[in-house]
Amino acid sequence: MFNMNSMLLSSLLILQFVGVSGDKTCAGKEVQDLDDDCTKIEKNPLVFKGNQDEKMVRDKVKNIKHIASGIEVIETDLETFDYLKHVERIQNSNGPAMLFKKNKNLKRLNFTSLGELKGKEKEKDIVFENDHFAKAFREETDSFDDFIKLELIARKSHLRNKVCSNEFYQFNNKKESSDSQTGAIIMIVIAVILTIVDGFLFWYCVKERRAKKAREEKKTNKVMTDVPIGTDFGPRTPASGTTTPSATIETPKDKHI
Repeated sequence: MFNMNSMLLSSLLILQFVGVSGDKTCAGKEVQDLDDDCTKIEKNPLVFKGNQDEKMVRDKVKNIKHIASGIEVIETDLETFDYLKHVERIQNSNGPAMLFKKNKNLKRLNFTSLGELKGKEKEKDIVFENDHFAKAFREETDSFDDFIKLELIARKSHLRNKVCSNEFYQFNNKKESSDSQTGAIIMIVIAVILTIVDGFLFWYCVKERRAKKAREEKKTNKVMTDVPIGTDFGPRTPASGTTTPSATIETPKDKHI
């Protein structure tokens, strides 16, 4: 009897140990680089970026229950985001608990098991930046219902009284990319114009220099052709380096006294 009780107690301790050791905390990163069998994500956001293999993503996140540094869903073609159906808590003490950015088809947000949604205090719980869901939320009933469900969870998590407070959500429609491209195009156009102007000025200067030289040569030739034949210009100074013939100097003959 004693042995049976001892074995039973040992088995319970082993099961408890296995259950505890089954929890695995991982640092947040892009989902395709995430370790397998993670149950908690912390330190960095869990990032879903671009179009990944659906089966791979679901296998990576199937055991996650708690996300302590938020999630980011960026530039996907998803219409419905439902990868985190088993997650119970999504928090982030450094920023929004959820960020959806540039998802061109996103309409539905499905978090079946979520009971806590909490971003940084006095900041936003969920942010949509240049995201299609911001449009779907205003036009489609299902999208609006998903939004309201998340709002209710966040309100309870923060113990807020106000429905849809400014601290719950934010829609951003930034034009950083287009502004940047416009700026780059303007700079290129200016550079091209300056290059053309510099080329024109160089060509003009060369042309003027040649024209001036031609005018001077023409003026010199005209002066030479206008001089009458036989004109005496008077005594000329010998050119440098020439020898002037010396005159014979006659000395007076010696006078005899």
